[in-house]
Amino acid sequence: MSDFDNIGKLMHLPLEDIESGEKFSESEFIIKGAAEAVLKADGRNWIPLIVKETSDGKYEVISNQFIYAVAQQAELERVWCIVISPETQIIEQVKILAREVTPKVNLSTASRDTILAALRYLIAEPGSALKGVDPIVATNRIAAAEREKWSDFNPITTLKCGITKGKKLDALTKVFFLPSPQKLPPPPPLPEIISIKRASRDEIFTRLSYLSKYKIDNFEVDVEKASDIIFSESKGKWKSLNPISKLDCGIDAKKIKTLKKVFSL
Repeated sequence: MSDFDNIGKLMHLPLEDIESGEKFSESEFIIKGAAEAVLKADGRNWIPLIVKETSDGKYEVISNQFIYAVAQQAELERVWCIVISPETQIIEQVKILAREVTPKVNLSTASRDTILAALRYLIAEPGSALKGVDPIVATNRIAAAEREKWSDFNPITTLKCGITKGKKLDALTKVFFLPSPQKLPPPPPLPEIISIKRASRDEIFTRLSYLSKYKIDNFEVDVEKASDIIFSESKGKWKSLNPISKLDCGIDAKKIKTLKKVFSL
């Protein structure tokens, strides 16, 4: 029977069938002392190894690497283990619960209370690079920023909250992360170019909506308002699209260049 059927069970597994998943270092004195304590307690490790199955009958240590090192030192034939599911989220949870890794939160969506707790945790660490940073001030300014648009932590250095580039900014990566930007599908083909003088209100709306929705050349405008103003304007004497920039409809000279992709005279 595969041990995938025994996920969550406490099992007495041969030490030779278990491999260390990560490099581990600890004082030789501590390991030897712990090994002696295990041998005095009938050779049973009362704190189990956390392992996952890598192939039929073979395992890898996920958590409690110290127990594995002690078992090797004590030359145990079998070790008590808990077999867990190999899913990434479960492995991450186990390491967090074992205090082997620090949990991280998404800074783009984190609440003010979460940001404050995380900053206080970092500041309280021995030798923290954030010593001297006021956690209340930093939290308030970070929480108020448009974090959902951030691709890295650099905007924090412009908030005048005591966190500058270098070690202070780098320290944030211990508890915060920002998701990778999602790749948006390419926009549909541009609408057919149409005369601005003869275009109906719906035709103007459709083209402005396209430019704004897909942010062509970072184009953004109040589509309803701009469509009404442009359509209502007398355009018979226009010799270019430039008069649109004077209509108080949110379209400046820079945006006129983008309009030329969907409008002509």
